[in-house]
Amino acid sequence: MVIGMGLVLIGTLVLLVVAGWGLRSLGRSTAATEAHLHDPHTPTVAYVVPEGQDPVPLMAELSLSGFVSVVDTSGGAERLLVECAPAQRSQVREVIGHVAQRDIDGTVLPAARVRFEDEA
Repeated sequence: MVIGMGLVLIGTLVLLVVAGWGLRSLGRSTAATEAHLHDPHTPTVAYVVPEGQDPVPLMAELSLSGFVSVVDTSGGAERLLVECAPAQRSQVREVIGHVAQRDIDGTVLPAARVRFEDEA
């Protein structure tokens, strides 16, 4: 009985250490991606996420299309910073435009023109 409880305790400690290591690794990876996208030499576009919308579905669709993106709130508004060459802007615009835009409560919002932060 005591041996069994000891094994459970050791197993739990090992799981906690592995989980902590995994979270630390994930944090470093995210920080590296953010630093890369904020580098002035990295070509990016910024898309301001409309208030009340979740940026995660946009990030997932962009990732499936081969684009790296992060959520950036440094300017006050929530925006997606997407790595893309100037020739890929229209492709990023198309990916964002095809994602169903939903409000927080799940209501489908009318389609709007996708405009990047540096466009008038």
